[in-house]
Amino acid sequence: MAIDPMGQARSGTKSLGTRLRQLRVTHRRSQMQLATKFNVSVPAVSAWEHDRPRPRHGSIAALGKLLGVSTAELLGSNGREFSPDVLAESRAHIARVVGTTTEKVRILIGFWSTLTRP
Repeated sequence: MAIDPMGQARSGTKSLGTRLRQLRVTHRRSQMQLATKFNVSVPAVSAWEHDRPRPRHGSIAALGKLLGVSTAELLGSNGREFSPDVLAESRAHIARVVGTTTEKVRILIGFWSTLTRP
């Protein structure tokens, strides 16, 4: 079962850890190489590959770049979750609910590890 960017389980897709391991192996990188590159321990990389805990968002973006995939692809997004159309629809819905205009609605999307939540 996969975990989405907000930490929620999604069925029917590979987890971040599974995708990370597959990409690492495909690109012939060792856990030691990733650990050195990201200044973490080998057990930390192993934990990422077992979905406990997830790397920080900045590391996810850098991992994607290193492994030749977008952050969205590494996270298992099909690209629609954060599309401009979905955001515009969400902004319009929020504006209607709170009684304001869409220009006054700002949507902030945050990514964080369960260990680094404020």
